Amino acid sequence: MTAATNKIPAPTNPVLFPGVNLRLREYIISKHGSVNAFCRTSGIKYPAQMTPYLNGTSLPGRKMLKRLEEDGADIEWILHGKKSNNPSEFARKLMISHYRTELENLLRKARNITDLLNESVQVDIDAYAILDHELKIERFGHSIEKLLGYSENRLADRNFLDLLHSADREKIEKEIKRNRQPDVNLNFVSRMLQADGRYSRIEWSLLASEVPMSEKIEFAVICRRRNNNEKLT
Repeated sequence: MTAATNKIPAPTNPVLFPGVNLRLREYIISKHGSVNAFCRTSGIKYPAQMTPYLNGTSLPGRKMLKRLEEDGADIEWILHGKKSNNPSEFARKLMISHYRTELENLLRKARNITDLLNESVQVDIDAYAILDHELKIERFGHSIEKLLGYSENRLADRNFLDLLHSADREKIEKEIKRNRQPDVNLNFVSRMLQADGRYSRIEWSLLASEVPMSEKIEFAVICRRRNNNEKLT
């Protein structure tokens, strides 16, 4: 063989969450003997739904964590490598694990969005959130409320597009509908409704991704305020 044929190709999907995937696999094998057996027991499609978790490219989401919990797994250990020593605090630790998992996912998505921008330009993020498949503000929406002057939880479950000026919304809504697929990144500058009834000019990016254990799409959104004197293009 030549030196060229002996070269090992670089992995196409780098491990983003090293350790979590190894602990998850260790638990499944020790409890069920094989990944296939665990998937059959838990009603999970294999390999489609399990592969991202086992190769470290995705963290277990809420539904996966619930199935692992029901199966008797130590969630804290799988996610963070720490044993749950106090059974009475398990529920509290599980809630923390859910929060940390969602936050890590959000920050990863935000980094993916900013990586797509020109690295020579400093990007200041003023607000961020996760939107569900209907574009409703689902998690971590308080920074958007603060950006636009709303009280806490005032925008919870509200469709993000409802905040847009009617002159901006139709075009943006059509663009999003045309691009409802994983890893699509869209960038806009539009007018958003403040709590006082006025509009602020906001630059925002939307990144679509698959919801774990589902065929639905969710979105990560990041925003920054623009100069209100700028003209929209």
